[in-house]
Order: sequence, then structure tokens, then C-alpha cells
Amino acid sequence: MATSTGKTIGLILLVLFILALAWRITPLIVGPFGFFSGALHMLGRQGGGTIHFGPSLLSLSNSMLSLALLIIWIFVIVWVYRDAERRGMNGVIWALLVFIGNIIGLLIYLIVRSDGIPALKAGHETEECPSCQKEVDSAFVFCPYCAARIHAMCPECGKATEENWKACPHCGKKLKG
Repeated sequence: MATSTGKTIGLILLVLFILALAWRITPLIVGPFGFFSGALHMLGRQGGGTIHFGPSLLSLSNSMLSLALLIIWIFVIVWVYRDAERRGMNGVIWALLVFIGNIIGLLIYLIVRSDGIPALKAGHETEECPSCQKEVDSAFVFCPYCAARIHAMCPECGKATEENWKACPHCGKKLKG
């Protein structure tokens, strides 16, 4: 299985390849942002008979804004890919949907995305079960996967304790040991 870094680099290369192929069809790339290549430049030429030396300021600002929006959109696509992978979804499919669908694709992703792998609440720690080596919540007394005992148990309240503790932190009962 490829690493996350390798997948991200592959996705970036795929996006750059698609952009290179679509460069000749610029209005389709920047159209969803409201800019069409040359549209603002054509507005500057309505005055007739003026001679311009060098690129017009309007054309240059249009190109810079289009480029900035395109770079931001690439960052959004990479974020969607990483977020989808982190949530246990297919990152490539979602990144392509956002790339092709633009704002609509991003909205669909934001609505549909799942919580992914059930994460433990903030502040909870995990530890490895000595029997099956799976990650379990450190508050568990028994492993939910193999039923092996992970921690000692307080005889009074039944909550998990450690072997070297002298008293239960939950009920205060003195422990053996």
C-alpha cells in the first residue's frame, strides 16, 4: 500500500498533468471563478485607436487573479484529498470530484463526508492489548477483541486500576500490593 505522502504527491502530479492538458481551454478552468480569459482585456479595447506598449494593466491583473484563484483551488483539492483519507474515505475520488465539480463538488464533499474511523474522545489514551496487540482504550479492564484482562480491577467499584497503585482513584478503597 502506498504511503500518504506518496499518494499526495501522486495526486498533485495528476492535478498538474490535467491542468497542463487543459491549459488551452482556459475558460473551462477559471470559468467557475467568474473569469474568462481575455474577457476583461476585451473591455479595455473598446476605446478604439489606442496603442498599448507592453501588457495592459487590466490584462495583467486578470491573469494574476486567475492564477491566485487556481493555486488556492489546488490547495483546496489537496486538503479534500487528505481530509477524505483521514476519515477513511477514498481521497482520490473526492479530490477528482472537487476538481471537476469545483464549488458544487466541494459543497457535496462537505455535506457527505463522514466522521470516518471512530475516534476516541479528546483526552482518552490508548494502549496495546498484551494478548492480541490491538489498540484499546486505556480505561478498559478487558480487551473488547480477545477478552483478555488488560488491567487489574478494584474489588469495591470494579473500575480499572494499575498493579502498583495503593488505593483506587475512583472510590478510595485500599488495594493489595
